[in-house]
Amino acid sequence: MRPQWLIDLHDEFPGSAAVAAVLDDALIVEPRDAMTGRWPVVQEGRPIVGYGTMPTMRSLRRVRQLGEAVFDDYTMLRCSFYYRHVYDLLGRTAVLVPFSAVPALPLRRMFDSDQVFIRSDSNYKLFPAGVHAIEDLDHWLQTYDQYRDELVVISEVVNFDHEYRCFCRNGRFVCGSSYPIEPYLPVPDPVRAFAETAARLLTHSATMITVDVGESPDGALRLVELGGVNSWGIYGSNVADFIAAMEAEALARADV
Repeated sequence: MRPQWLIDLHDEFPGSAAVAAVLDDALIVEPRDAMTGRWPVVQEGRPIVGYGTMPTMRSLRRVRQLGEAVFDDYTMLRCSFYYRHVYDLLGRTAVLVPFSAVPALPLRRMFDSDQVFIRSDSNYKLFPAGVHAIEDLDHWLQTYDQYRDELVVISEVVNFDHEYRCFCRNGRFVCGSSYPIEPYLPVPDPVRAFAETAARLLTHSATMITVDVGESPDGALRLVELGGVNSWGIYGSNVADFIAAMEAEALARADV
């Protein structure tokens, strides 16, 4: 029995339209229905796959009998969880601290730089990740003060010539491409191998993840971040390979 897809179509998430375009019987979840809890009816016992924006997938994950459509474990996708397994692959110094602690940190001494990169601990981005001049941080910290009780990642700034998104299942690469700027390029073999190394370090926690890999000007590969699969864009990935991997995961989870 082929899994049933639940697709959340959204203008800001073009990957869902690309997947829906090649499926014959995908059930479309309208944004208003997702907000009000009016979910499609799925044949009992049929494996299901969800794909769309993170707010909708997070809501779907909490729905009885439909939550299995979302494979992503958002707790595991926090940097504070997975960095302990893959820190050596980051290729840069990074620290986790409470947001409220940032003003008191000697950042110039810690990173020997006038700039730092800051992102939220959560993969559900609470604020835009980016590079900040240390001297201008006070205004930025005031802007996002509502997250003062959250953990943040502060790291040294590194530059990438290319970034690649790799979808992996059971520690093996299944599809991917460069991102986020077109034209999307195929994933080189060394990047695939790097992504598989990272994915295998988490196979005890997640069977299917995305591994984002950055290639520096000197050719060095660095882990950008680990992510899920239900709400992560496919960019130039082979759509058929993505669908096949997601359906295989759904069937395995349903033990069909």
